[in-house]
Amino acid sequence: MAFLVQHATWGTIDATALDLGCGRSWDAVHRTRPSAPLICRECQHGMVPVRSPRGLRFFRHAPRAPRCSMAGGESLEHHLLKLELAQAARAAGFHAEYEVSAPDGSWRADVMATSADGTRRVALEAQLSPITAEDVQVRTGRYESEGIAVCWFGVAPRPWIGSAPSLLLDSPQQAGAPWTVRAGIARMASAGSSHQHWVPVHGVSLTDAVSWMANDRMRPHQPVWLTPTVQDQDGRGWAREWTGPNLGKWQVWWTAPRYIEADLQQEREFREQVEYARLVAISPMDAYRERTGIEHLSALESLIRGQFSNNITRTPADFSMRFAPGYEDGMAFYGFSWTHSTGRTRELKPFIVVYPNLRGGQTWTHDVPVAFPASMIDQLPKIKELWLFDLAERRIWPAEPRKSAVSAAMESWNLTTTTDAQQQDADPSAEETTTPDQKPPAR
Repeated sequence: MAFLVQHATWGTIDATALDLGCGRSWDAVHRTRPSAPLICRECQHGMVPVRSPRGLRFFRHAPRAPRCSMAGGESLEHHLLKLELAQAARAAGFHAEYEVSAPDGSWRADVMATSADGTRRVALEAQLSPITAEDVQVRTGRYESEGIAVCWFGVAPRPWIGSAPSLLLDSPQQAGAPWTVRAGIARMASAGSSHQHWVPVHGVSLTDAVSWMANDRMRPHQPVWLTPTVQDQDGRGWAREWTGPNLGKWQVWWTAPRYIEADLQQEREFREQVEYARLVAISPMDAYRERTGIEHLSALESLIRGQFSNNITRTPADFSMRFAPGYEDGMAFYGFSWTHSTGRTRELKPFIVVYPNLRGGQTWTHDVPVAFPASMIDQLPKIKELWLFDLAERRIWPAEPRKSAVSAAMESWNLTTTTDAQQQDADPSAEETTTPDQKPPAR
C-alpha cells in the first residue's frame, strides 16, 4: 500500500491530492483501459490504483511483486495516520511529501513537511509497528544530524514512547472524527510556590500539534529541573494518561520555548544556590566575592568608609564588615555612633547593607539603607533608602538624592506661584495684561 507512485508521463502521482499532484483527476488512472502506466518508486514494479469502501485512495503492487518495503507490512491505520499527518502539515502552510528518503538511504520519512522557503524540514513518523527505543533514538539522531526536526507518533504506550521527540495519540472512534494527542505535550505551572513544575496539556488536536511543531511554536525538550515528571492534577507523580503497562517515564516531551527557558533558568538558579551554599560553608567572604564579582573587598570597604566616616565612624577601629543573620546574603557594614537615649555612649549597629543581586533582600530592613551595583538600576524595585555604587568610578550615591532645606523651600515656592498664576488665568474677572511684544486686543 502506497500513496505515491510514478507515472510514465506525468511524473509522481499523489493519491491524497485532489489533482493527484499533477493536474489530473482520480478517474484518469483508476480502472482505465488500458491500465495507467504506474510503477513503484522503489522497486519499479507495476502499481494498481485502489479505492477502499471508506473512500481512501491508494496504490498497491500488482501480482508477483518483488521484495519491497512498499509492498506490504503497513496496516490501513498506518496509512490513515500518514494521511492525517500530511494533511496537518499542509494546513500549517508546509509542503508534505510521502516516503522521502535520504540520498544515501540512511533514513526514509513517512511524511516530510517542508516550509515554503525550504529552510525548515520536519520528519513525521507514524510508528505503529514494534520498534525498540534504541532504534528510535538512532534514527532520530540521523535526522538531527542533517538539521531535520522529527516527531514519532504512536497509538499505544510502547517502551519507545518518550525516549525521543514523540506524541501518543488517540485514534478516532468513528469516521470523520479528529485524531487527538493523549500525551507528549506539557507546560510549566506554579502551585503556590516560587518554583514551577510540569503539567500535561489537554485537548490538543493532531492538526494543531503538527502546526505548532512545524512552525517552531513548540520544541522537544529534555527537562533538567529537579525531578523531571509531568504531574497529575493532584501533583502526586506522573499524569495518568502519560503512563501505561508498557510505558516507563518520559525523557523528552514537547513544549513552548518560554517553558524551556523557565526550566533552564530554574536549574541555573538552583545550581547557583548550591554552589553559593558550598562557598558559604567554606568561606563567607569568598562566597560574597563570587556573587558580587568584587575581587578585592578592600575597595568596597574604602568606598563605604569614605562616604559614611563623618557621621558613623571616627577611626578604622570603629568600622567592621560582616554577614548578619537578618540580611540574607548581604554584607552588613557596622560602625559605632553616639546615642543620647542612654547617655553619651557608643552603640555598634549596621549603617548600610550591600547586596550582590536581587535574590537577597527579601527581608530588607527598611531602617537600614541598602546598596546595589549601579549596573542593576533598571532591575531594582522601589526601595526606601536605596544607594548605588560603582567601584570603577570609585563613588557611591543615593538613587534619589536628598533635598536640602533651601531646595525644598524653592520647590514649595515655585509650586505655590504656579498655582496662583493658573488660578488668575482661570478667573474671568482678572485684569487683562500684555507683555511688551504684544499688542492689546482690538476694541
